[in-house]
Amino acid sequence: MTATTLLDSWEHVPNAGIKTVGLLFPNTTDENDTYDITLEDYGIQATGLLTIKSWVHTTDGSVIVTDIATCAVSAGVVTVTLQSANANSTRYVELSGRGILGVFA
Repeated sequence: MTATTLLDSWEHVPNAGIKTVGLLFPNTTDENDTYDITLEDYGIQATGLLTIKSWVHTTDGSVIVTDIATCAVSAGVVTVTLQSANANSTRYVELSGRGILGVFA
């Protein structure tokens, strides 16, 4: 398992309580790789995950397409499983959920 990079985090409407976090996965990720992400580390409530979206670079640094990612949440940790068959590809995952007020990751 390789490290992820926090690219950005933002609130759609400041202080509205919904936080979105953008995570970059390195170009060594493969199909069915899994990553554990502690939601509270990124300012999202442990039981507050609302959506997950993902994209993959089909050509590194160039073509980006919608990817398939599944997830499961347990005790505030979301396990993201990357599904597309693109080997050794950079991936971007966006998580949105109910924010922890006053926490800006």
